[in-house]
Amino acid sequence: MTPPQTLFHSLLRPSILQILRAAGYHSAKTAVLDSLTDLAARYLFEICHITALYAAQNGSESGEPCVTDVRMALQYVGALLPEKLDEEQEFLGYEDMRGIDEFVAWASGPVNREIRRIALDGVEEATDYLTALKKKHGKTNEDSKFTGTLLGKCNEHSDVRVEGGEYPTIQTWVEKMRKDTQRSVLVETRADTGDDDREGSRSPSSGLSSLGDRSIGDYEMADY
Repeated sequence: MTPPQTLFHSLLRPSILQILRAAGYHSAKTAVLDSLTDLAARYLFEICHITALYAAQNGSESGEPCVTDVRMALQYVGALLPEKLDEEQEFLGYEDMRGIDEFVAWASGPVNREIRRIALDGVEEATDYLTALKKKHGKTNEDSKFTGTLLGKCNEHSDVRVEGGEYPTIQTWVEKMRKDTQRSVLVETRADTGDDDREGSRSPSSGLSSLGDRSIGDYEMADY
């Protein structure tokens, strides 16, 4: 028995169908379509994952990736090729932009325009496939029936309260961890510069760093 398709797999499936149709294919077996959808999902997930890693490594204060992070991720997964080695670019004295130029040419070229035309299915005022689908099958322009669903606007929710912990909300915990990270960087900087401030040299991000002469057995797990 074939396992049920997940929601995101079902949402990605029409996009793969539209790409195949734009490429000239008019039919495909279900197994082939599902395999291509799964490959596309894995590829997109890898791009998002690598982008998040680069955003963290590049020290984004908000944690949100920038264009540079996305570009580096696309280069990592091979979407922006060809490209000369970094050492060769440095030796030649210029940056190899062929991969980026070809990607921009594809995004603004006839192939992508044909995919977009098929996806919008004649609904010119729509900006994406889901909007075109709702306008095509909806009798009115109101999105009230989609409110609170994946196809509509999200309901406004209050902050989720965390019970039984030191921090009442997730945002409070995130701010605390960000401050701890900044303090850790400051401590490492002092150590590199020879500032022997032992009192502030321990990272507050870990409870183990403040045990002192006591054993970890002196603490209860509830404290952490």
